[in-house]
Amino acid sequence: MSTSDRFLAAALAFDREESPSQAELARGIALDPTALAVLDRAEEARRQPVLVLAVCRWLGAPLGPWSALRPWLLARSDDVVAELARRLTQTNDVRRCAPLSVALARVPGPVALLEVGASAGLCLMVDRYGYRSGDRRWGDPSSPVQLALDVHSPSGGRAPKTPELPTGPLPEVVWRAGIDLDPVDVRDRDQVAWLETLLPPERGDRLELLGRAVALARTAPPRLVGADAVDGLAALAAEAPADATLVVVSTGTLVYLPGRRRQAFVDEVGRLGARWISYERRDLLTDVVAEVPPGARPDDAFAALALDGQALGVGDAHGTRLHLTA
Repeated sequence: MSTSDRFLAAALAFDREESPSQAELARGIALDPTALAVLDRAEEARRQPVLVLAVCRWLGAPLGPWSALRPWLLARSDDVVAELARRLTQTNDVRRCAPLSVALARVPGPVALLEVGASAGLCLMVDRYGYRSGDRRWGDPSSPVQLALDVHSPSGGRAPKTPELPTGPLPEVVWRAGIDLDPVDVRDRDQVAWLETLLPPERGDRLELLGRAVALARTAPPRLVGADAVDGLAALAAEAPADATLVVVSTGTLVYLPGRRRQAFVDEVGRLGARWISYERRDLLTDVVAEVPPGARPDDAFAALALDGQALGVGDAHGTRLHLTA
């Protein structure tokens, strides 16, 4: 996919996410050969639209239409390319904990939770958040972080009270740790500021949710290790208590691994004898076969929720809507 195609696709995604300012900027870049030439100087993996626009904001780009950003980008092209080389996309979307909680509730506790691609470790706090779907509630009702999940049953009807949903607290998490190439310390204001910059400027609701999750994480910062998702997995898993069920979690992480490394990760999880919860792009893992229920919109079938490679359902990219299929 060309850089132009990536930004055109991102513009459509931004529109769906109600981020019109980002959509306009993405379209502006996609249709501007001079701007594309600047970004093509960066490594291909660093040309992600979310990352590019966040780097521009981080470096002080003016907020406004493409006509305002374009001259700034061309004047600061060297700085943008250099900063792209130093940065990673680390959105750490807390909302993905909602479908994650549905799968975690099916695992007997106590649990040792290990997340790959953990960023700031906010999804490691899954048991410390509260959840709701219709009038069904689960998780921690006193948590400052409360997440809504629009759940549909296998038959396609609304399912706020289906038996597939959890009830009450999630399994006890007695140990938690994460792996990331560049972990974010929630106690470091500059690192947290980068997480904030990755969010669309007009989505104050997401910024506020991130702030509450960070504040909660600061009360007991999760253990995070800077390592590769495959090479560092066994060493960190060895620290987990033997009397707890080891659960490895991946949410939107494996897309960043090349195909062979992706399979190496799956093989390593199996070798460890761990349970595995994944919320990854639906067509990413060949062994995870997730059917799309009749009537489900394409956006609602972006990701597959699976436990030990067995699909439980499909959902949107951010974890706010879930179609249960098992």
